[in-house]
Amino acid sequence: MGTPDVFIIESLKFEEENDYREGEMIYRALRMSLKNPIYRYVRTVLEFEHFIDEFEASGYRYLHVSCHGSRGGVDTTLESITTQDFADIVGPALNGKRLFLSTCLASTLTMAEAVFANGECTSLAGPLRKINFDDSVILWTSFYHLMFKTDPDRMKRDQIKQTLAKCASLVGEKINFYAPGNGGPIARTVLPARPQTLLI
Repeated sequence: MGTPDVFIIESLKFEEENDYREGEMIYRALRMSLKNPIYRYVRTVLEFEHFIDEFEASGYRYLHVSCHGSRGGVDTTLESITTQDFADIVGPALNGKRLFLSTCLASTLTMAEAVFANGECTSLAGPLRKINFDDSVILWTSFYHLMFKTDPDRMKRDQIKQTLAKCASLVGEKINFYAPGNGGPIARTVLPARPQTLLI
């Protein structure tokens, strides 16, 4: 069934590498939660492909990719990866696993269709719009903390959606959540579905 832990791959612009490593912060927060995440930093597509192979070999269930993105794909420090090329690389490694994209704009229906067509990914989630680094790190660290606090051994779809909605609402953002359609159209949910009242 795999290891219920997070494999993080991150890539940034050169000038952002000292101060904006969101993925590294998520890694440290997960370590505080007594998880055993793996963190890898990449600058090229070749390095990205290498660590996707490592992710697949690790048996970890959750892949978190933190990088710049657009509706056309994602970027490493030195290169761009189209939506289709990204799906070709990650899709086969995601059988029975979940993909979390911490990228601006890349979590589109086209991305979900391409990833799901390349394997048996269980779900894909990522920001609907552009998102600031500070909001992003708060959203994702809160999400993983709450998910593993609820159940350290598995992530269930309904709990993922509820928790993403709560964390997205906290920072005033929206998340696209996609799941395969089991022969039908891909199921897309925008989270939170409606304004929520936060009880603090």
